[in-house]
Amino acid sequence: MSSTQPKEESRNTWRKDIDLEAIVQVKESGDEAWKEITKVTTVSRNGAGFSLTRECKVGRLITIVLPMPAEYRVYDLEADLYPVMAIVQNCYKTTVEGKDLFHVGVGFIGKDKPVSFRNDPTQNYRIDGMQTNGMWKVVEADKPFKMRAHTRFWQRMEVTLTLLQSDTKTISKETTFTQNVSAKGVSVESDLDAQVGDKVKFKCAEFGFFSLAVVRSRKVKPDLPTTLHLEFIDTLFPTNSLVRKMQEIAQSAERASDQV
Repeated sequence: MSSTQPKEESRNTWRKDIDLEAIVQVKESGDEAWKEITKVTTVSRNGAGFSLTRECKVGRLITIVLPMPAEYRVYDLEADLYPVMAIVQNCYKTTVEGKDLFHVGVGFIGKDKPVSFRNDPTQNYRIDGMQTNGMWKVVEADKPFKMRAHTRFWQRMEVTLTLLQSDTKTISKETTFTQNVSAKGVSVESDLDAQVGDKVKFKCAEFGFFSLAVVRSRKVKPDLPTTLHLEFIDTLFPTNSLVRKMQEIAQSAERASDQV
């Protein structure tokens, strides 16, 4: 049996609970815009989570400025503040002590604004892979984001994959990280020699989830981790539990902020 562990560089992109404040700016049509200072609840090299008092539409781009830790920076390594454009990946309403809040998850796309955003800040976008620097690549979307039958959550979680190879009678196992997850499947970074049609055992200890999964596609790109797209065939991932955890993190951060 062979076994591999997560690469150190992969660990450095994992989401981390942290105590940071950020300025979030959302532009509307024309010169309209609104800003809010909020506490960042989780952060990684390619995304962050926080709460706002106003809703952000999924698929829109927003601007965030924060004192990003050095290990998560792609540019402006010595600057006090780190401005970054981000795409809204999810937005969920929660209530803390009778007050409505929205937990927002975003993916970082870089420092520069797309030309189409400058022309129309209400333009909708979708993720189209990852850049070589580890940030997300986006393209314009023709239509506003439409909720899927099984919503995709761009959450980075530690998971374990086990590949059973009957032809060689070997077992390959690795601990790695998700890129996104839905009730029906997941995208993961993987060094396993798994091909389309192979079956793997999938385990996410954080949510007590186990399932057999089939490899639906395998994407290999230079200088980036190989991505496996897996479909669960035993059961559905508990996305309700994932949403509750995201809400709990947001509520804890809000209460801590009120006590300062």
